[in-house]
Order: sequence, then C-alpha cells, then structure tokens
Amino acid sequence: MGKKFISIKMNFIKTRSHITYEKRYGVDYLIIGKNDKYEKYPSQPNSQLTPADEEMKIKKDSFEALKLFEAEIGYSFNNIELLQEARMQASNKRTAFFGDAVLDFIVSEFLFKNYAELDQGQLTNLKSHLVCDEKLEKIVKKNGWDEYLILEKGIPGKSKKMNSTFLEAIVGAIYLDTGMGSTKRFVCQFISTLKEAEKSMKTLVSPKVKLYEFCQQRYHGFRPESFMVSEEGPPHDKTFVMGYMLPKDITGLKSDISGEGVGKTKSDAETKAAEKINSRLIRLGIMEKE
Repeated sequence: MGKKFISIKMNFIKTRSHITYEKRYGVDYLIIGKNDKYEKYPSQPNSQLTPADEEMKIKKDSFEALKLFEAEIGYSFNNIELLQEARMQASNKRTAFFGDAVLDFIVSEFLFKNYAELDQGQLTNLKSHLVCDEKLEKIVKKNGWDEYLILEKGIPGKSKKMNSTFLEAIVGAIYLDTGMGSTKRFVCQFISTLKEAEKSMKTLVSPKVKLYEFCQQRYHGFRPESFMVSEEGPPHDKTFVMGYMLPKDITGLKSDISGEGVGKTKSDAETKAAEKINSRLIRLGIMEKE
C-alpha cells in the first residue's frame, strides 16, 4: 500500500511553501516543498538514536510539534505561525521585545492591585524579581518548553537568555493572536499568583537595591551607577563584567570603594558587583549586616 500524504498550504517560516507530512515512527514527519524540490525536515533518522529517541526528535522538530506545544502551554492559536515564529531563536527577538512589555504590564498591574502597602521602589524590585531572566528560564526548563526552541544553525546550546527570550516571545505571540485576556490567563498560570509573589517578598531587597538605598540615605541622595568593565564571547553567549564604585570624595574615606561582578547578563553581573561593595561596607562597619 502506498504512502498516504496529507497536504496543506500555509505560510511557514516567513515563506509560502507547499507542506506535506507523512507518518514515520507513528508521528507526522514534515516535508517542505521548495521550487518543486522536496527536502525533509528534520534530517534523516540518526542511526545512533534508539527508535524511541528518534521518534521524540522528529516530534519536537516537526509541524506536529506546534500542536504538541500548544497543548503543553494550554493555549490554542488562531494563527499558528505566531507560535512558530516564537520558536525560532534566530527570528523571535521582535516578538520577545513586545512580549517583554506585555509581561511587564501584566505583572505590574497584579502587584499594584494586590500590594497597596508597598511603595514604588518595593513594587519595582518585586516586579524585577518575578520577571528576571533567571526566573523566566526556570519556568521554561521546569515545563520542558526549552525542547521546543529551535536554535540558529551553528549555535551549540541554549543559554539562560535564549530561554527567557523564548518565554517572552510566547507571551508576545499570544497577545498578537487574541489580545490581553488570553495573555493574562497564560501568564497567571506560571508567574502572577499571589503565592508566588508572597514567596518573592522574602527576597525583596536585592544587593543592588540595598546599595542604592544605603547610598541615598547615608550620602545625601548619591546613586551609584554601574559601568561595564568588559564583555566577551559570541553574541548568543556573552559574559559581562560590570562594576560599581563609591568615590572617596563621596564616602569621606581615604580611597575609593569598588567592586566587580561577572555574569551572563549585565543585570547578573551588576548584582554580584553590588554584593562585593556591600560586603566591603559591612566589613568597614559602615553598613549594617542583616
């Protein structure tokens, strides 16, 4: 009996292609038509993989992966191309930029309505804690969503920033698909619960905020500014060295107080640099130890 093909026409990865898929290892295997030449996507089964592993690989990389991913995030797209765009690490930055703003608004609104006792600085700090790269990456990896992120050719692995950008792109895609209501419901599944926010209150004061507040109170409104010492590595996997300095003419000490921190994002590096400054201030007996 010959192979049975199901054909559909749609826009796929920004180009109009004739797409068919067939059953292989019990799952749909995507074939994309380009100028009457057919290429199989993904590549031919790898003989080093077991049939079960190969089946999972094909599932994750095929058109069916979109439907599987929809089921996992609990949202069904009207325009599934938006989800495919969000999955492509090479081209999801614009959607992630938009998703970041939407996520920021949803979390800000939630905190504003539920934490009337917090001032602006505390709300800002709590929001930053809830939507930082580390938190977003944790959500992606905990749910196994990182397996659906398709990397640009030549990139060896998925970094924290890639995973957090992926989640922001998903948020942006849902908003573009059906608007704010659906996006809020999605976000509330993983980040905007009262329990999550209350848990985060325990770590409300970050080293950076602690340093800022200390300097403003002790040094008459002085706000230390971070500066970049260096950055290394390829665009997809950079390492940053950031620093802070308290000038001696501000502190009244004999020398400047400085600290540097290393991180995969500027924010992480700044946090570590602030920790070093705070530790020095505590050792000098200037800042109280909590």
